[in-house]
Amino acid sequence: MLVFGLQVTLIGMGIVFIALTFLIFVINFMASVTGSTVKKKSEAESVTKGADPAATVKKEDDSDVIAVIAATVAFLTQGRMSIKTITRVPGGHAPSWSLAGRQETMNLRQF
Repeated sequence: MLVFGLQVTLIGMGIVFIALTFLIFVINFMASVTGSTVKKKSEAESVTKGADPAATVKKEDDSDVIAVIAATVAFLTQGRMSIKTITRVPGGHAPSWSLAGRQETMNLRQF
């Protein structure tokens, strides 16, 4: 019985390994066909040669954004909640899966 279990395990792992290898080749092929290549080295060189990236970020006037956020929250909550502070999340743009998780967490806290 132990030998049968090991055979099934090895066959399953082999199939998964072959499928993942196939997916790697398909993704690389699609990237070469579309012409999209990752330029990690050139981006790293430009960051090291240029000025401090944090210093190059320009400060934007956020008063319009804050007004829109406040109006939206006031409309959606119908006066049940009040806004204490609005702060920008440090780190710039987040991946969409991260934003979706944040949105889901905020939605769960409302009830």
